Amino acid sequence: MTGVPDNTLLEFNYETTTAPMRQQVSQILAQNLADCGIKVNLDYHPASEWFANEPDGRLFGRLYDLGEAAWTTGSEPPCGLYLGSEIPMEANGWTGQNFTGFNDPAFNSACLAAYQSLPGEEAYADNHLEAQRIFAEQLPAVPLFLRLKLAITRPDMCNFVMDPTGGEMWNIENFDFGARCNK
Repeated sequence: MTGVPDNTLLEFNYETTTAPMRQQVSQILAQNLADCGIKVNLDYHPASEWFANEPDGRLFGRLYDLGEAAWTTGSEPPCGLYLGSEIPMEANGWTGQNFTGFNDPAFNSACLAAYQSLPGEEAYADNHLEAQRIFAEQLPAVPLFLRLKLAITRPDMCNFVMDPTGGEMWNIENFDFGARCNK
């Protein structure tokens, strides 16, 4: 990199909430980076401060070097989370979900084209793949892991179906029990 003296220590702040799991993840990553000669300063915030939707909110105001947050995903690429129009800003009342501030015209175009197509159409798959390719190249966020969703039901419960994108009760109107299940 131009203008950076040799042997300059790479150092940055890594911020997240005070949740025990987030602290554990950040400590593991900080240690792994330290093993590579990168200094990480850990900083934890109450969730109300970290996720605040104002310009002063740490995450949505993009007031961090490196931030950790859980984010929604679905069975398809969540390209809508990274649209330029989703960047939290005054114009949208700080409600956008693109807390990375990522804005790539080609990505936006591919993502919007995918959303204007139906599952099963060639344009749907092709544009999602193009959005994924651009995301992988630009890397505005690094997914660390997925959280498993688990549920338990009675043995005689019917029509309970786990949905990776929603709650366990998404099809509650279809639940049934016992002998009625075979009808």
